[in-house]
Amino acid sequence: MKPHFCSLLPVPDLLKVEDLLVIQPHPDDMEIGAGGTIALLAKSGTRVTCLTVTDGSVGTTDTTVSQDDLIARRHEETKRSAALLGIKNLIWLDFDDGGILTLEIIRSEITCYIRRLKPNALMVCDPWLPYEAHSDHVRTGLATAEAGLLAHMPYFCPADMQDGLKPHAVEMIAFYYTAYPNTFIDVTTTWGKKMAAIDCHRSQFSASQRGKLKQYLEAKAREESGNQNGELVEALKVLSTGHLHIFEQAWQC
Repeated sequence: MKPHFCSLLPVPDLLKVEDLLVIQPHPDDMEIGAGGTIALLAKSGTRVTCLTVTDGSVGTTDTTVSQDDLIARRHEETKRSAALLGIKNLIWLDFDDGGILTLEIIRSEITCYIRRLKPNALMVCDPWLPYEAHSDHVRTGLATAEAGLLAHMPYFCPADMQDGLKPHAVEMIAFYYTAYPNTFIDVTTTWGKKMAAIDCHRSQFSASQRGKLKQYLEAKAREESGNQNGELVEALKVLSTGHLHIFEQAWQC
């Protein structure tokens, strides 16, 4: 049961978003975390842009492939996947993969794109996921949350102002890979697109690995739905930017 004070700052409605900036640490994160929701929003007319923070150059166990070839392959896989989900605009920051990201630098880059694209919502991995060991995920999530919180302030990342960009206020942030969901999206109609998008990432997952991943995601999606009517659900944590600063009960809302 939600605390009564959560009603003072209601959870925004993700399905009403008109312009969404999806941010992922690596190629394949958005598909696994929220591919069905992204496809559903794109199908309904939401303008969706995907920003990938790293070049994905560490994501392999194959010593016969060079990092340059892997980067090129992951770009192509993401283009095919994004097309399946209905995403037309892709941005690559191409920072080095592998846990060496500088939070302040990627926060500045994300702030710049928020001001340039003017989305009313962001989507990113939840940096507060318990036991998350990959710092690319933690730093990307934290940088995005802080950029979303502060991008409307003119003296935050002021270099953007010199480039002619204007402050921009983000209305909400949707976190995938979350342990504290508050929004459950029925993605039954777009589940096939999510699975096909995951299949694009063959540099990351063998056929066996993809099979196990899809089994896990489907089992989780059915559990989130309560196994009612065979629905498949993606669980997200959606918060307004007001929840993201000195709101101690945000994890309960």
